[in-house]
Amino acid sequence: MTGLSAKEIQERKMSGANFRQKNLLKDLIYLGQTKPVNKQTIKGLFRFALEPLLEAQTQKAVVLIRLFDTKELDGVLKRLEFTNAEVYSFDDVTKGENLTKDDIWGQTEFLVLLSPRYSACMLWDYSTETIKETSCLYYLLNSRDVNNVIQIISENSKIDLTRYIQEYTPERRSNELLNQAVHKFINFADSFVEEASMTQAEVGLLGESDDIIKKYEYISTKAKVISHDIKNHLSIIDLYSKIMEKRLEIVPNAELHDSITNAISSIKKSKDAIEVLLTELRTIQSVKLETLNFAQILQNAINLVNAKAQQTGVKFEVSNQYNGNILADENKLLNVMINLFYNAIDAVKENGTIKIKTEETADNMLKILITDNGCGIEKDKCSKVFEEGYTSKITGSGLGLYISKEAMQEQYGDLKLISSDENGTTFEITIPKL
Repeated sequence: MTGLSAKEIQERKMSGANFRQKNLLKDLIYLGQTKPVNKQTIKGLFRFALEPLLEAQTQKAVVLIRLFDTKELDGVLKRLEFTNAEVYSFDDVTKGENLTKDDIWGQTEFLVLLSPRYSACMLWDYSTETIKETSCLYYLLNSRDVNNVIQIISENSKIDLTRYIQEYTPERRSNELLNQAVHKFINFADSFVEEASMTQAEVGLLGESDDIIKKYEYISTKAKVISHDIKNHLSIIDLYSKIMEKRLEIVPNAELHDSITNAISSIKKSKDAIEVLLTELRTIQSVKLETLNFAQILQNAINLVNAKAQQTGVKFEVSNQYNGNILADENKLLNVMINLFYNAIDAVKENGTIKIKTEETADNMLKILITDNGCGIEKDKCSKVFEEGYTSKITGSGLGLYISKEAMQEQYGDLKLISSDENGTTFEITIPKL
């Protein structure tokens, strides 16, 4: 990104221009030339930029904030109060006196951070775009151009902020956690643009029309918008798993070290699987078929849901005689199995049993039978469980079994409901053997 240099700033002053009467911060946003992203994405990046400082609570720093909507950010702002940073507000909603001299910044918002280890800056303004609550971004990491932004802000501040430019000279090496978080944001930026547009399209799909096509479009659009918020949280999970890995270096207890290592591995596998599923909610994705060991895939799926099963005392009983390979997309198959396991756990409630049995067929397929001893599915509902949008759960999306069946068919297999009554339910997955 190209910022205004100190020389350019001084030239403007010397030319007699009324420096503070122009919104130079908004100019920088235009100069950034990024694609517009929506409000949720900006809030996610706001959290990511502050995360390394929040982790290193004793680190000295200065933070400048102009923010009009603190919804979903109250937690991170509260954590900021417990750090060793000097925080200055340039609005009427974040904590502290508003240091703005003149009302020249309009709807422009910002976060600027300087510390001995790193620097970060992000500027946005929702009035730059025609789509509601979207903005281009001007963002910098470990760049001396952050100093130029501080000079611009200082010109319209009740106190002189330029002393921090001399006090904090960030190291030239990059900050691993910060750069990883923002790099992930950049990779997802294009999909966020699409999702921001979809929030507008959603309004036209909320009528009471019984038209099947409109219902299909609404469900698909809603899933894509929801996936954006989930992906923000996944990025935070990924960031914290990396923090946990770094702290493992100082864990002396071997048993505890192995336990945390296994936990991190499960978190990463679960995150990867969810990201693939979210991608499918946005667009049709080609299948990545590969040779996989079935026993290992099954064990991975059980491990990923075992924590939830243990909470209610649910036990797995596995009867698998097949130790060979299958042809499948690993993440998609894991998603299907995990979805079925979660449904079974919800059905059996407490101290139930989930039985997993495999059978080889004459046509070179492997059957995976998943049976629970739960409450069962009402007879008149059995024919609807794979319909898109159908759910019997109060908080359900109606997408889980629909997507699971589609995923299995994409892998040249299938997913069927074999039986369900008051004694329990059995689903059958079929997948090609190798």
